[in-house]
Amino acid sequence: MRTTLVLLALTGLATFCSAQTASSKQTAAISTVSVAGCGSNSTSSLLPCVSDWVNLTPPLTVKTSNSTSLFVDVSSVIGLYTSTQVKGNNTGATSSATAQAGVRVRVLLDGAIYAFPDATGSGITFDNRVQTLTANLGNIFTSACALSPNTCTLTPEQITFILDTSSAHSFNFVLLSVGSGTHTVQIQVQSDTQSTASTGGVAISNAAYGPASVTIDVVRLVHDFSF
Repeated sequence: MRTTLVLLALTGLATFCSAQTASSKQTAAISTVSVAGCGSNSTSSLLPCVSDWVNLTPPLTVKTSNSTSLFVDVSSVIGLYTSTQVKGNNTGATSSATAQAGVRVRVLLDGAIYAFPDATGSGITFDNRVQTLTANLGNIFTSACALSPNTCTLTPEQITFILDTSSAHSFNFVLLSVGSGTHTVQIQVQSDTQSTASTGGVAISNAAYGPASVTIDVVRLVHDFSF
């Protein structure tokens, strides 16, 4: 017998329903999940801002028999904000700004780390972005050139922009041989941001998550299945 539990998260709507037939059982829930994580600003702090692990959706309860495993499919809308600004100067020094934002998701079984492939509980990256802007502005005519315009060497201005991104937005976790009984499955999320800058640069970053959906399938895998 195949058991399916579905949890959907949509902003502004909360209802609960369930249905059961002779060959399958389904339960569905809809709730509001739309959260902004902690943001960072290079003008106030250069330390990373890492939020606590919190539930992305309400915990789900599932009853299993012997030799059963769980397939947990998690999907979520992710929003990342990164802003970088640099300024010119009369010394020729490079101005830089780096903004990083990311969201990770993990699955717990009865409060313990159990889901594959996240064996350590550090989470699967659902979205991550590192935005770096560097520039030499104003170096074309420095203060030294102002004092001695006939002997100075003019250097061309230079701007470099780097954007490094990775995203999933949906991922299938596998919980092997969970054993018989009633289990609680938690879907947890963590956001982290960091903003650094130098020589007049400014960086700002933030991350948000939700709405989200979770689907849990109770399955019997082939004998001696393992990763």
